[in-house]
Amino acid sequence: MNNYLNFWTYSDDIPYGVGFDQFGLVHIIWLLAIILITIIIAGLLKKITDKQKDKVLKIIGCFLVFLIILRIVVLYMGNHMSVYELPLHLCSLAGFICFAHAFFKWDFLGQVIYSLCLPGTVLALIFPDWSYYPAFNFITVQSFLFHGGIVLYTVMSLIYGKIKPSVYKMWKAVLFLVIIVPVIYFFDRHYDVNYMFVLRPSADSPLEWIDKVMGRNGYLIGYAILTMIVVTLMNVIYGAIHGFKRTDNDN
Repeated sequence: MNNYLNFWTYSDDIPYGVGFDQFGLVHIIWLLAIILITIIIAGLLKKITDKQKDKVLKIIGCFLVFLIILRIVVLYMGNHMSVYELPLHLCSLAGFICFAHAFFKWDFLGQVIYSLCLPGTVLALIFPDWSYYPAFNFITVQSFLFHGGIVLYTVMSLIYGKIKPSVYKMWKAVLFLVIIVPVIYFFDRHYDVNYMFVLRPSADSPLEWIDKVMGRNGYLIGYAILTMIVVTLMNVIYGAIHGFKRTDNDN
């Protein structure tokens, strides 16, 4: 069976038990590599000019969109592209959001990236829902590179001052959820998919605990409470470090 598997094998043809282990060697190496690369790039490019900073962020944003398109093309060529593979998870949307933020510098997008996309991406890296794929597989490599790219973009934006979180701007992230979650929810219900995990939790993630404690009927309520806690903590922690200063842009 292992001889049958190759770099391009899709989940439909992958037998149970050949994926990489969560917190196993492969997983840890990827996490350490993402952390190390982020630190190195941040250190090397910290003191460049403002024009160069904008260019770096645009390159990362373009790279994220490229990875999304590449995944779609690979799946389409392998006859695996379907409604289940659309870029509608929060992390996938984060790629487009980072791209738009890099070119238009909208503060609204910056707050969404920091308060929602960054913690969501970190959780996805810690509890990857693609772990059923083998270590040497396109989806595995693309997923780690993509999520690592979101982390890199956010860190660089914070260092460059392109994203300035504030507890007074939390409403922007909440408004984003108010707009996008109902759309995703009804899309999931109509097509029987599970984008943004609004219908059921991702396997082996903290969302499973919410589902077990609150049940399927209370799952969305628990999910919403957890999200609000995360958004609040992200901004409170940043404020505790940098100061809770209200500016003219905090509206």
